Amino acid sequence: MIFNYGLRKRLAAALGWSTVDKSLVLLLFAIPLYLQALIWSIYVMSRTDRDLLVDSDMLTIMMQIEILLVFSGAAIALWGLHLRRRKPELRFYQHLVIHFFTWSMILLAYSFGTVSYPAGVILVGAPLFGFILLERRAVWIATMLGLTALIGLSYAATLGWIPYAPILRNDLSAASSLFWLSTTLYFSVPFFIVNVVMIDELLMWWRDREERVKRLAITDGLTGLANRRQILAQFADELQICQRKGQPLSLILLDLDHFKKVNDTHGHPAGDAVLRAAARALQGSIRETDHVGRYGGEEFMVVLPGADRSQAAQIAERCRDQLAATAVSLPSGKILHFTASLGLLCSAQPQVDAADQLIHAADEALYEAKQSGRNRVAVAGLTAVPV
Repeated sequence: MIFNYGLRKRLAAALGWSTVDKSLVLLLFAIPLYLQALIWSIYVMSRTDRDLLVDSDMLTIMMQIEILLVFSGAAIALWGLHLRRRKPELRFYQHLVIHFFTWSMILLAYSFGTVSYPAGVILVGAPLFGFILLERRAVWIATMLGLTALIGLSYAATLGWIPYAPILRNDLSAASSLFWLSTTLYFSVPFFIVNVVMIDELLMWWRDREERVKRLAITDGLTGLANRRQILAQFADELQICQRKGQPLSLILLDLDHFKKVNDTHGHPAGDAVLRAAARALQGSIRETDHVGRYGGEEFMVVLPGADRSQAAQIAERCRDQLAATAVSLPSGKILHFTASLGLLCSAQPQVDAADQLIHAADEALYEAKQSGRNRVAVAGLTAVPV
């Protein structure tokens, strides 16, 4: 799990790398493939039965090509390391790497058969790898050229113009068929696993990012509560549910008392600390089914679905008491205490189209609590109750 998370972070970081750095990643992926082919060729040439398995002359030529690919890839990579500081966005380098990779893979695929399983894995996996990191247009060009070349080679081999899988012997025995099956797995499985793991991790990163963006869109960055848009949406949803079920709905609007004085006297960091402390106090004072959000500035909204007047009044008083009992320690060592005024609206039979009226009534009750001396709860339609 930790490994997956670390890989996901590295893949996410790679998306923001320069053009040259992304191209180097492709080379670091390609060079081990050339080495893999070279190791296989050396192994086969060391076998006493190699003439029963492969065309030794063709395999010798392929070994020379594989050595050339390894050194060429390393040379291009060294040039990229030189460019990454001087010209990190050089698009020519990306095109060079993409086409070097494409045509080298086609050459290796042709040597083993253009319609073989390893060729298919490369044909599907390589573009996916490229689309993740590199420029789409460059990858599309290389992909279409590579696909055209593979199709052309396949038809040319079928028509007898060129040999199909030139290092493969035509008279394969059962033992050599088993060898070639193992060879197919040797070349295709690592490539397949790397691509699947990388794509899976990248998709998971995209999902995680989408969830983070979604949370940021509905969360107040300072307090961690629902922001104004989200708390209003939750209020509208609960209003519909309560109206459909015939349940009561209560609403609290509260405002921190003399909050401007806190900012003016102690600074905005102190005001931010008070807002965060108020958010924690409110979260600890409501039920699991309730919703609390930052309505704006130092004002909060609490939605109480299914709460009648008595239940809502108890929750409102609990919120007021908890806020008044909360202390905020400042870096200077000073302890801040604060209070809040609350406006409570209770509706026994809420109407879906009455959302604005309900909020307005709760806001008027809040104003009444402020006018009556603050640090108290005022119920819409009733006289404010002093503490």
